[in-house]
Parts: sequence; C-alpha cells; structure tokens
Amino acid sequence: MEVMVEIPKLNRIVRLEVSSTHSLDSVREVICRDLNLGGKGGWSLIWHGVEVDNYSRTIGELDVREGDKFVLIQKAAAPRPRVAAHPGEAERVPRRKYLRYLALGTATAVAAGAYIYQAAKHVPAQRPSTAKTATPISTPPTPTPIQGKGPLTLVFSSPEWLPGSLTGEIAKGFTEWSQKRLGYPVTVKMDLNPWGTYHDRLATVFAAKGSDFDLLAADTQFIGEFATNGHILRLNDWIRDHQGRDISMFDFPSNLVKYYCTYPVSDFDEEKFQAGDLQLDTVNYWGLPYRADTMLLVWRADLFRHPDERAAFKAKYGYDLPQTYDDWLNWVTWLHFKDFAEFFTRKAGEKLAGQVLAEDFYGCATWNSTWDSCIHQFHSYLREMGGDIWEEKSHKVKGCINSEVALEALKWYSSLRPYEPPGSEAYWFDETITAMIKGRVAIAVNAAVFLPPLFDPKVSVVHDKIEVTAWPGMVRDHGPYADGEYHRITPLVGESICVNAYSKREDEALAFLSYWFSEESQWRWSDGGGGTASMRILNTDRFVNATPWSRAHRDTVGTQKDFWNVPVYNELMSIEGEIINAVYAGKTGNLKEALDELAYELERILEDAGLL
Repeated sequence: MEVMVEIPKLNRIVRLEVSSTHSLDSVREVICRDLNLGGKGGWSLIWHGVEVDNYSRTIGELDVREGDKFVLIQKAAAPRPRVAAHPGEAERVPRRKYLRYLALGTATAVAAGAYIYQAAKHVPAQRPSTAKTATPISTPPTPTPIQGKGPLTLVFSSPEWLPGSLTGEIAKGFTEWSQKRLGYPVTVKMDLNPWGTYHDRLATVFAAKGSDFDLLAADTQFIGEFATNGHILRLNDWIRDHQGRDISMFDFPSNLVKYYCTYPVSDFDEEKFQAGDLQLDTVNYWGLPYRADTMLLVWRADLFRHPDERAAFKAKYGYDLPQTYDDWLNWVTWLHFKDFAEFFTRKAGEKLAGQVLAEDFYGCATWNSTWDSCIHQFHSYLREMGGDIWEEKSHKVKGCINSEVALEALKWYSSLRPYEPPGSEAYWFDETITAMIKGRVAIAVNAAVFLPPLFDPKVSVVHDKIEVTAWPGMVRDHGPYADGEYHRITPLVGESICVNAYSKREDEALAFLSYWFSEESQWRWSDGGGGTASMRILNTDRFVNATPWSRAHRDTVGTQKDFWNVPVYNELMSIEGEIINAVYAGKTGNLKEALDELAYELERILEDAGLL
C-alpha cells in the first residue's frame, strides 16, 4: 500500500510504497538515504501528532492504512538535499523507484514577513502511469453502521449572512455522507442570527449549558471567552486522530491556525508548527479555520489610469500613480494611500478624469466607526512599522499602544478625515461599500465577504471601473525597528468552527468536521464565496480566477494578525474603539494624551480580569 510522509523542513511530501511488515525504522532510513538527509538518527517520525518512540514497530502493528500520513521532522542539523537545477525541474531519484514526490509548496515570504504556500509542479512519478493518484488527505474506509441509531439532526449556529446560508447548502450533502460513513443519516439545520445579537445568542445558550445548537461559527475573539468557561469542545484528540486522514492542519498557514484554532494563542509557536509540530501536548485547540476572510482595497482603475490624472499626480507628488496589481502589492504604502486620497478629493464643479463633477468627490472611504471598526488601519500601520498594540504573551500594553510608533500611526490615520465623505466617522462595512457603489470615492477598504455588490451592474455604477488589491504595507525606513524592508500586516477577520461542549450529538458534530474539511466541501465553500483557508485551494488558477478579489485574498492570507483575543475582548475593543474614533472625528486634540489614557484603561481592564 502507499503512505505519505510529509517533510515540512523541505516543504515536500513523499509517497512511499510499503507493506505491513516494514518497520518504521526502515521507512525513516529509506527517506533519509534517498533524499540525502544524513543519518536517520537526526530525524523523527510523527504519527497522529505524537513522536514515534519505538522504531522497531511495523506498519501493520500501527494499523496504518492506505494513504495515511507520517510527518518527518529534523532533530538535529542534517545535510541539505539535492535541489533541482532550475525552478520546476523534477528532482531525480535514480535508486528507489517506488518513491514519488508531491510538492507541498514553496514557502514564499510575502511583504509582511509572514508566509503563504505556493503550489509547485508535481514531480513526474517514477512508477507506471497506471498507478493510483494519491490525494493530500486519505479517505477512511466506510465503517460498520451503528445499530440502533436512526436519523438525527445537528444544529449549526451562524450569523445571518451569505456564509451562513452557504453553509446550510453545503451541509445538505452531509445527510448522504453520514449515511455512508456513519451508517445512519444526519441532517443539518442552520440557526441563523443577526450579527448584532449573535454573541448574546451563543452566550445565553452556553450560560444555561444548553444544547440548542451543536456547531457554531465563533469570532476569533470569542474563543478565549468560550474556552475558559468550558463552553466549547477541546479538539486536540480529534485532530490527533484525524490529522492526515480527514484534515491536514498543515494545509493552513501557521498564523491562521494560531488565531482561528488555539487559546491561549501565546502558547502556539509558529516556527514549531512550520517545522511539522502541531504541539498537541502543549497547545489547546478549540476551533478550526471556518471563514477565512481578509481586509482588501478597492480602487477606481479608470481614474488611476486616466492620462490627465496620471500627469497631474506626477507633477504634484513626483511619482507615478500605481497602474497594476503588482504596483499595489509591491510598493504602495499607507503614506501613498494618503497621497492618493488627497489628490482625488475634488469639489463639485472641478474636473475628474475630464468630466465636470456635479457633486463633491472624495479620495477614500475607510472603516472608522466605534468598537473594532476604526482600529484596523491604525493597527496595520503600527505593526507594519514594527510596533504592536501589546505584548501578546505578557499582555503588557503600556509602552506599546502609546509608543512613539503608535503616535505616528494615529497621526497618519486621523489625517485621512478631510479626504473622506461627511459622516465618515460612523463608517463601517455598509457605508464604505455604499460610498464606492455610488461612485463617490476613489479608493475604499473592506472585507472580502462584503465585496460582491460592488461588481453587480444592477446596483453598482462602478462595477466595470474598479479592481481589488491587497492592503498597503509600510517601509520601515525610520524609527526603532528600521530595517529598510517593506512589510504588510493586515487585521485578522473571519470565524472559527467550534463544537458546543454541551451538545448531545458530539460524535455527529465531530463527524461533520470531517465532512466540512473534505476537498469537495471546501471547493463548494470557496466557489460560493465562503472564504476557505485551504492553501491547496487558494494556490490554484481555478481559485485565483474565480472572482475579481480572489488573487488579493490569496495574497493576503498569511499576513493577518489578531488583536485582543482574550475573554475581556469586548471591554478592550470598546474602549479602544471609543478613543480612536474620537481622535478620527476631531474630538480629541492631544493625540499622545489620548494614547496614554488608552494604555491606562486597557491595562486596568486586563488587571481586573487577572490577565496582567
């Protein structure tokens, strides 16, 4: 039979033909020898998240099945393997013809310094073309039906929006899947709630230890609150049992695993994860990546490419307006963003792209409302310049959110106000979408999930005039963290999928996770606009070409960083949103005093909660 061995150090998966009598030691020896990895003693095999401690055991003794996967991690420095002479060239393995190679992906640094995985070409098989094609995740055999179990219903709680409705459509296939895999049919009913009351709905059921729903979509900030109160199921055992079969955690970028799945997040080591260690014995997993959303930027390509506007901009600012996706991705900063916003802000009667304006036109529309709306641009600028809002492990805030770098970020953010429409201090996703749909602004920021109406000719006057790109970054060319490099760090948005700890259908709820993370379900989720985190899907031409924002979404996944992911997140976000919004709206004169007050209030909340 054929098994897979993932080698995170090499970003590669090896497919190996074995028999039930082969020892684990022989598996390790063959791979180390044929890939020139050095002595086998420098490498460890991981099976279901646990390091093998007895290499004399055989494949049969471990009950290894067709398509199962081991992980080979390095214990000590080892010689580097041979590499192909040219990009994409197949690596040759002249001796062991039963080895085949499947690219796990080339780790590619994006501008923020985080990583995403890009699909590489398959290395040609060394076996006959009639051989079975292996898949990244194996399909377990159909189990014997459980006697006495009849039709059951799971309830999935979600915000009432497109992703929730789409989940319900995809979940219809779980009935047939469960009949085949569990031996009895299980249907899924959606419990959809307005976003404004969604958290209260969940909290009310949890307070009563209720089983009104079995599965839930949880904002990443909810995880700490629900986990510490015992409301959601710890998933370590499920991951250990299903890793390499129904799910590959390494298919998700390490930052998304950290923030969508774990709590406390400071326990999770991204470098260890990237080296193949799930850290199941030291990190608590409470959820899985469900809706991986991204913050993106929409721009009026017709205006940026208009010859008159290009010439006027260069004459005033001394450089060219960005013309292509790569321009935006590779060099545009938030400082450029402000230049663009200033330049395109015009009064009624002035010309824009050769046409006289009937009403005022504005340079940009950003998220500026209270709570967690106005903080996104501020956080990105601060982090991209090397600072942060707090020390993630100690939760110390003073010296971070009121640092000189933070003050610079806040000054920049508040300076956008003259170039945004009246009332922009109350803007969130609805208002920024509306401003662009009506053709009132040149650039706008928003989450990917809210972008579809922009391209609907029935409602959008700019549907054929706009393009989507990634958020700007910053060049750390000054300040305490100066390195001269371009960095992009974006806010984390999206939700995790969790299991209600009080569910009376725990087995079926966990089985739904296997169904949900199958490649077929994830493709349906992606095609419908749900927001997959699966890199094996994101790095395909099919995905990139699916929507006008797909490429930007793909290039942003891996750059996100979360904020205030502790049980008192609501209090933290509320006070920060109140103070930052007041600064943006011009209600606060002394920005340094505002940040000092913010740092004091945040630490008071954390101290009262015993988190500092």
